[in-house]
Amino acid sequence: MASEPSAGASRGRERHLPETDGELREFLDDATVGLRVVSLEGRILWANRAELDIVGCSEHEYFGHHIDEFLVEPGVAADLLSRLSRTERVESYQARLRRKDGSIRQVLIDASSLYRDGVYVHSRTVTRDITVFLEKEQAARHGVEETSRLKDEFLALLSHELRSPLGAILVWLGLLQRGGLDPAESERALGIIERSARTLERIIEDLLHTSRIAAGGLMLIPQLVDLRGVIQVAVDAASADAALKGLELTWSPGEPIWVMGDPGRLQQAVSNLLSNAIKFTPAGGKVEVSLDRADHHARLRVTDTGEGMSPEFLPYAFERFRQQDSTSARAHHGLGLGLYVVRHVIGHHGGAVTAESPGAGRGSTLTVLLPLATQKLGYPSPSIGREPAQSDARLPAGLKVLLVDDEEDSREAMRRILQQNGMLVTTASSARVAFELIERLEPDILLSDIAMPGEDGLSLIRRVRLLPLDRGGRIPAAAISAYAGIEDRRKALLAGFHYHIPKPVDAAHLLAVIAAMARKSEGPR
Repeated sequence: MASEPSAGASRGRERHLPETDGELREFLDDATVGLRVVSLEGRILWANRAELDIVGCSEHEYFGHHIDEFLVEPGVAADLLSRLSRTERVESYQARLRRKDGSIRQVLIDASSLYRDGVYVHSRTVTRDITVFLEKEQAARHGVEETSRLKDEFLALLSHELRSPLGAILVWLGLLQRGGLDPAESERALGIIERSARTLERIIEDLLHTSRIAAGGLMLIPQLVDLRGVIQVAVDAASADAALKGLELTWSPGEPIWVMGDPGRLQQAVSNLLSNAIKFTPAGGKVEVSLDRADHHARLRVTDTGEGMSPEFLPYAFERFRQQDSTSARAHHGLGLGLYVVRHVIGHHGGAVTAESPGAGRGSTLTVLLPLATQKLGYPSPSIGREPAQSDARLPAGLKVLLVDDEEDSREAMRRILQQNGMLVTTASSARVAFELIERLEPDILLSDIAMPGEDGLSLIRRVRLLPLDRGGRIPAAAISAYAGIEDRRKALLAGFHYHIPKPVDAAHLLAVIAAMARKSEGPR
């Protein structure tokens, strides 16, 4: 229980109070809030410097005037004076003050009346200028509303972007199932289905990369990279899309230009730049890729003769979900994430990316600058893309593969791919069944899904690694999973898998991985 302050303590506090009227006036004048003395009628008798600063007046222009002259809303002064006359205490009364220059300030007013021997002397008011605070609050509210609007737009756009390729896949699959298509039409149907599936894959990849960037989880595995190799792979991948649209895609590798970077991430950035240029360039147009040096930097430029960018849009070209035309009548599909990913990938490499355009309909140039590596090497660029290289996919005959996946459609599709390439495939729909088959069948390769009911693939591989080496404990194994993040890959490798293959599975990459694992094993038993 707190004790009452002693008389000595009270006298100690009083020693720190102003002792003269001059000291008190100086203390009040230096206060950071507006202080004011007002008569019963509402005339201003005195104000400190902060109060004068709020209204923008001198003492001569303020003292003696009625408070109503400086309040915007009629009736506010009368309301305040009425409360004070009834000895009410006014707290945080929000009002608007008009300054001498005509501008408006948002304020909170506290006020009370002073009485001596029951006789009214004057009222004291405290004015706090909250204009800046309210402006910041309004800006923050506007930001939240804008974010909510962009989110709603994005979800609607995402629904559309997913439904379009899905619709094409379902329609053409239905036509193929009903039959009646001639060979040329069937080939066209398969091409459309493949392109639509690739579109879905790109959408998912962009969403995953955007999520990693937002969470600060964009990880790099840096090494010395000759940018020519990175660009060549991206150009090769984009050539089919350019040809399909009737565009001229040009790229002439020059001398080696080395940077320190993650080749996979850099290839992704270049691919996004090319995809953007191809998308917005009409048939008969041209996309040109160039690489040179500029002030200790590697300079990559992607120039197109396409639609260009308006001056109003240029500052937002690399923002998330931003598109020059986001209406339902827009001519191009996409989520507005490709260039956003480019900016962050290049930024993580210590570089920068800029956009230039003479205007709408006059093409654009996207320029990437990356710091040159300080060390020069005289050997070819490291291989680009996912390990192992597809060119290494030489499979021994009669390879025994155990395929584990709880989803029947996925399991059967991969089984067909493997059997068509001469492998002897045994399938399992659960980790429990797969574990029993490993000891009984002694397969050469294990391919397992991660997310499965009951026991997942990580638990399966941990149990397998505890087996004696001659009973399957050392079997080469690859995880095949729709969980495609960096952390998911790390968990799979730590659990005991040799490779992590993201779904949807690329057949060529799957065969390359199996070939690499087969070389590590003893071959068929």
